[in-house]
Amino acid sequence: MLTFKILGLLLAYPSKDLQEQMTALKSALQDEGMLPAKMEKRLLGFMDAIARRDLMRVQEDYVALFDRARTHSLYLFEHIHGESRDRGQAMVDLTEHYASHGVTLAAKELPDYLPLFLEFLSQIDFAEAQELLGETIHIAAGVGAKLKAKKSDYHLVFDALVALTDVKVDEKFLEQAVNEAEAEDTSLEALDKDWGDAPAFDGAGDTSCNTCPSSVQHPKVGPAPTASQ
Repeated sequence: MLTFKILGLLLAYPSKDLQEQMTALKSALQDEGMLPAKMEKRLLGFMDAIARRDLMRVQEDYVALFDRARTHSLYLFEHIHGESRDRGQAMVDLTEHYASHGVTLAAKELPDYLPLFLEFLSQIDFAEAQELLGETIHIAAGVGAKLKAKKSDYHLVFDALVALTDVKVDEKFLEQAVNEAEAEDTSLEALDKDWGDAPAFDGAGDTSCNTCPSSVQHPKVGPAPTASQ
């Protein structure tokens, strides 16, 4: 199921290699036909834009979105646990699930990194992949809603993830997520203070996330292009 992998590649840090492979990735996405036609067309347009734009500008936009705004974090458990001890155990559980499928992560890879998770889903049975994605879809939908509110076409990737599940996302949750994003200060000064003040493993548990619905579960399982199987 290359669609999962392709969506993960679109969420990874943009590279020249990604731009050069975009035509092949678009063809693979169309061949699998897993997305609704209108959504696929818009996503293909986004892929074209990534491929033709100046790489440095694409990378700058990516950093501004995903590195400077914690509400857009691509690390799934950060949205649930923040920096609490519970996140560590959740990542251990996820790593063990990868291992149960014969997937071993590189030493520095964090298992809750979304592109990694999607790479893993591309390697397993579709029914299981869809179930695991469904367990995290509120997180993905929330990030997508925030990006859409900020007029970033990256929201199209998250919309595609939602379309690949049968889970209905709570509209009130999405509204709350957007309100959270609009209130966030993404200046470099605020970012430095945020990271400097955040206590590592403060024991806050699930209370560290103000917008995560109670239906969000730990994915039992993602792995990256560098994971070995």
